[in-house]
Parts: sequence; structure tokens; C-alpha cells
Amino acid sequence: MFTFSSSSSSPFGSTIVLCLIVASLITPIKSNHLSDVCIKSKNPRFCLQVFGINPHRSPYELTQEALNLAMTNAYETKNKIHIFLDETKHHDLKVIYKQCLHYYQSIIDGLEDAVGHFMKEGLYSAVNAIGNRAQVNAFLCEKSFQGKIGYAYDSTLEKDNENMEIFGSIIVSAVDLLYDT
Repeated sequence: MFTFSSSSSSPFGSTIVLCLIVASLITPIKSNHLSDVCIKSKNPRFCLQVFGINPHRSPYELTQEALNLAMTNAYETKNKIHIFLDETKHHDLKVIYKQCLHYYQSIIDGLEDAVGHFMKEGLYSAVNAIGNRAQVNAFLCEKSFQGKIGYAYDSTLEKDNENMEIFGSIIVSAVDLLYDT
């Protein structure tokens, strides 16, 4: 049987154990920035899926990637809106698609400014505003389908708008990490 006796312990051994405990408590833990971004987004699972499994990216890299992913999504949605606009014969739907086209062009303009200027110049509050604008404009596009008095149209852009809202929230979450670094 193995026992400790007070006569065999040394003050040196106790000091080392105490130092190790204190050192482990004050050593900063390296954060997983990807998890930090995704957990604050509107859909953490979607966020992790679009970013992939590489957690070793800086907050700046994550923000840049979020902007690029959002821009790709915005251009794809804008192209889809153009197709719907060309194919529909219904006047009210044409009005709705034109509104959505305006909202998405505004998103694209903001994202291009963020990638081309604001990130490089460290204007993170402007990037944050663009992430918020992406969320609001996608929401407004979706609500345009219910905007006619007495009639609600089925949205053909529901998933696109939902994704853009999520991308906007990812941008905002990523920018929040930039403020902390």
C-alpha cells in the first residue's frame, strides 16, 4: 500500500505543485475564433458548414472570408432575381422583384466597399454596419412578398433571403472579434 507521510514531503515539492497550478490558471487559453464567430451568428450550424473545419484563422481572415461568402451569395441571388423578373408576367411580382433587386444591389455595394476599402483601412464599424444592412435588406426583400394589401405572394427567394440574413449575422459576429483583438 502506498501512503504519503508528512515527514517525507518537502516544501520544495509543494512549491512546485503550487506554481504549476497558478501557471495553469494564468496562462491564456488560445481561443477557437471560428467557434466564437459561429456561436454568435443566427445559425451556428450553417456558419460552421460554410466555413469548413479549419478553426485556425484569425478574426481578420474570418471577417474577410465572411464578406466574400456573403458577396457570392448576394451576386447569385441578384442573378436569380433578374431571371425571375424576366420570366414573370405578373405586374405585382415585377414590382416586388425590382424592390428586391434594389435591396440586393445595396448589399453588394456595401460588401464591395467593405472588401475593397473598409477592411484594409481598419474601419470595422463600417463593416459592422454593412453586415447589419445585409440582414435588414434581406428581411425587407422577404417582407416585400407580403407587402401587397389583401394578398401575400409565395416568396421565391425565401431561402436566399434567409441565407443572406445569416451571412450578415456572421459578418457582425466576426467584426465583434476584430474589436477584441
